[in-house]
Amino acid sequence: MRITTLLTVLFALGLATVVMAQDYTVSFYEKQARKDAQNEQSAVFYNVEDEKDFWYDQVRYEKGLKTQNSKAYHIYMKAKRSAYSKHAEFCENQCTHSDYYYQQASFYLTYKDNQSLSKEATGEIVQIASPRIF
Repeated sequence: MRITTLLTVLFALGLATVVMAQDYTVSFYEKQARKDAQNEQSAVFYNVEDEKDFWYDQVRYEKGLKTQNSKAYHIYMKAKRSAYSKHAEFCENQCTHSDYYYQQASFYLTYKDNQSLSKEATGEIVQIASPRIF
């Protein structure tokens, strides 16, 4: 009886830890995306090379995140899309941004969760061998 109770408590604590860790990940990447978007939208560059480097680093970060943790990447990108959408509504035609900014903004605004099709999204393709008739 005591062992069952102990195992139940340990299982519940383990499950709670996993859930809390997932919530932290979601919260962290959502906050990071909003912070990054705000920095991108207010950035001032003194020359084109600095801006190119800035956007190159940002794209490299996102590709690395996608490779290392696809779930975090999707959370980050959804939050980024939301931040860029809100900024576009706020700006309308009154803000001036560079071509690099608008190129990235269009990427974020058109981002969809299922952009990278996976086996889970498409289902597995099953091939059935059949005899050839000549």
